[in-house]
Amino acid sequence: MKKLISIDIDGTLINSKHEISERTKKTLIEAQKQGHKIMISSGRSPKGVEKYYKELELDKYEGYICNYNGAVVTDVKTNEVIINHTLNFDKMKEMLKFSKTQDIYFVIYFNNIVYTNNLSTYNLDDVLIKNDTLLKYVPNLVDSIDFKPNNILFTQDASKMTEPSKNIFDKFKDDFEFVYSEPFYFEAMPKNVSKGETLVEVAEKLGYRIEDTIAFGDQGNDFTMIKLAGTGVAMGNAIDELKENADFITKTNDEDGVAYYIEKYILD
Repeated sequence: MKKLISIDIDGTLINSKHEISERTKKTLIEAQKQGHKIMISSGRSPKGVEKYYKELELDKYEGYICNYNGAVVTDVKTNEVIINHTLNFDKMKEMLKFSKTQDIYFVIYFNNIVYTNNLSTYNLDDVLIKNDTLLKYVPNLVDSIDFKPNNILFTQDASKMTEPSKNIFDKFKDDFEFVYSEPFYFEAMPKNVSKGETLVEVAEKLGYRIEDTIAFGDQGNDFTMIKLAGTGVAMGNAIDELKENADFITKTNDEDGVAYYIEKYILD
C-alpha cells in the first residue's frame, strides 16, 4: 500500500548543518515517484519550510506542509489551505496578559510576520531565521492584537523555563494544547490540535488508512504524531520519551535516519 509519510524538520529531516542531505533528498523524491505522499510537519511557519518542500519537490508531487504543530495544512501544489485551526481569541488575550506576569517571552506568527512586544525576547533571531520572516515590534501587542493566530510561541532560556511554563499550563490547560518543541520553546495551540491529530485528519481527508501512515520525529511536539501514526519512527537523536513510545528507532539525523528507514522498509 502507498504511504502518507509525515516528517518533522529540525533534528529529523535536516542534519546538524541545517541541510537536507543528498541521500535523504534523493530517497524522498524517489518515494514520491513511487506514489507515496510526503507531508512536512513542523512548528515553523509556512514560509519557514518553503525551501525544504521545494528541495524535495513536494510542489511537483502533490505534497503537503503541516505548520504550527498541526494548526495549518497546505497543499503546496495548489497552494490551497486544507486545514486551518485558530486560537480562541478571548482566551488567547487572557493567556498573553497572564504571561506578562511570568518570567517568559512570547512571539506570534501571522501572515509571514513575527510579532513581539519585547525586542529582548529570548532567541528572537533564531525564530526569525527559522521562519524566514519579518519582525514587527508592537509594545502594546496584547491590547492591540486584532487577529486570530494559529499558535503562540513562548520562549525562555531552558534553565528558566520550567516554572513559568508550568504556571501557564496549569491556568490554561483546559483551553489550549501545550507542547515543548525545544527545551526553550513552549507552544500553545488550539484545543485538540497537535501534529498527531492533524496527521489523522489529513489521512482521513486524503483517503489513507491510519495504518498506512508513517511519522518521523525527535522532540516533544512530535510525540502525538509518533503515537497516532500507523508506524511511529523516532530518530536516533530523539528524546528518550519519544524513543520509548516509537515503533522503530532509526539512525540519527546526521546519519540519514529518515532515508535509512524509507530505503529499508518503503521503497520497492
